[in-house]
Amino acid sequence: MQANSCNDEWCHVYSEYATNFLQDANSKSNTHHVVEFDKYTTRFRVEEMVNPTEVRPVGKYVIRLYERWCDCGKFQKIHLPCSHVIAACKHAYHEFSMYRSPHYRLDVVMKVYDNLFGELRHEEYWPSYQGPQVWPHPTTKRSEKGCPKSSIIRTEMGIREGRQSRKCSYCRTEGHTRNHCPNNPALRWSTSNHLVYVVLLIVFIKFILLLLSFILTYFT
Repeated sequence: MQANSCNDEWCHVYSEYATNFLQDANSKSNTHHVVEFDKYTTRFRVEEMVNPTEVRPVGKYVIRLYERWCDCGKFQKIHLPCSHVIAACKHAYHEFSMYRSPHYRLDVVMKVYDNLFGELRHEEYWPSYQGPQVWPHPTTKRSEKGCPKSSIIRTEMGIREGRQSRKCSYCRTEGHTRNHCPNNPALRWSTSNHLVYVVLLIVFIKFILLLLSFILTYFT
């Protein structure tokens, strides 16, 4: 019997996640090659020829269909045939659809909602709790207002000995900041411009005073 592929006949029977996963695995299986096969133990050894969609390098993986095992781990983790399992089934003309978990069927998923969810009773009717009490740590509790507290774990290496004065980010010397650094050319330029403005203001004031004195002397 020839191995089946992802077609519309069963794609609408299973969930969207299972359908997309099997379609992708079926496409990848075409780039795999079976190098060993034991039909009595259903043990295969599959070699990846190329794997363009993943970062990990290509390799060889052992598949044991009877145990539902693949070295890549996907077969055991999500209970769906991975690309290596599909390649092994295609090589042995074996149906890989029998290894799909029934939990991905849409009718099984819908059975979750067959029963009604019980309503939550008022807190006054709850039974008294007799277990351990859990309280938040006051130092790690986040306040409702303001910036959140730092969650960095302080160690001896992170504690500075004494309080060190801040250094200037421009000249890397202590005692002042970048905004007051005497070596900062931008600061010197702004200071010189300020002096020029002051001198121009003084000259303008003197001119106004001379003009007023001239007007007073002329009209008196």
